[in-house]
Amino acid sequence: MSRPEPVHRSSEWVQREYGREKWPAVARMVEEESRAESDPGRADLGRVLGRVARREACPDGALAPSQMTVAGSRVGVPRAVAHAAHQGFVLDVVGEACTPTTALVIELGSGWGRNLLSLWLSGGPASAEYVAAEYTEAGRRVAAQLAAMDPRLKFRSVAWDYRHPDLSMLGRFDEAVVFTVHSVEQLPQLPAEAIDTIRGLADRVTCLHFEPVGWQLGETEQSGSTADYAAQHDYNRNLVELLREQERQRRLNIELILPDVIGENPANSTTLIVWRASENGS
Repeated sequence: MSRPEPVHRSSEWVQREYGREKWPAVARMVEEESRAESDPGRADLGRVLGRVARREACPDGALAPSQMTVAGSRVGVPRAVAHAAHQGFVLDVVGEACTPTTALVIELGSGWGRNLLSLWLSGGPASAEYVAAEYTEAGRRVAAQLAAMDPRLKFRSVAWDYRHPDLSMLGRFDEAVVFTVHSVEQLPQLPAEAIDTIRGLADRVTCLHFEPVGWQLGETEQSGSTADYAAQHDYNRNLVELLREQERQRRLNIELILPDVIGENPANSTTLIVWRASENGS
C-alpha cells in the first residue's frame, strides 16, 4: 500500500474540513433531530444533543467493531464503547476541575459544542458562563443553536483562532477552567501568545489539554502516538515544549501529565496535561 500524501494543515485546510464539510453535516443532523421532537419549537437539549452525538460518533452503528487504546494498550471494542469511554473521561476530568466558584468554563476549538454542552448537562457548575470558542462559523452556529434550547444555560459562542489568539471580548474572571480536546492538534506550531491569552482570562486559571502529544514527552516507548503520525497529518509538534518553557519562566505550573491515557484512534491517542497559571506569572 502506498503511503498517503502528507497533509499541510493550513487555516484553509481546517476551514474546508470542518467549516464546509463536517460541521455543516452536523447542522443538518441537529435540524433533523429537532424536527423529530414531539414539539419541535421546544426541543430538549439533552435529547437532541444525545442523538446527534451518537450519529456523529457511530455512523456505522453503536456495535460496529472498533479499536481503541486504554493506558497504552490496544483493545477491540464496539464503537460505542470507544466513544463513551473517551467522552466520559473528558467530562469527568473537566467536571472535577470545576469548583463552586468557577465563573467561566471555556473550550478552545469547541467545534459544534458537543463537549461543552455535554459538560453542562452532566452537572457542570450551574452559575458559570459557558463559552464555546471556535474557529469556524459553522461550528459556532450549531453550538449556539443547541445552547438556545436550554434557557438556564449562560452561554456565548465566540470566534477563536489559535494563530491570532484574542479573548479580550470576554473580560476577566475570578476563576476559569479552560480545556481543549484534540484542537491544539490542528496547529503544527502553537504560538506562545495562545498560552498567554489563556493565562489572562482570570485571576485563577486551570487549563486541561486532551491532546495527542504523548510522543512529545520523549519517552522511549510510545504505543498510542508517534512523531511520524503527527508529521504525516501535520498535527501539533510543540505543545509540551511550549508548556515546559512557560513553566521554566514561572508563568505556569504543570500539575499532571498522563501520556496516551485513552484513544478513540489508537494511532492518535489522547494525553492529558493539566496546568495552572502561576500567581506571580506576568
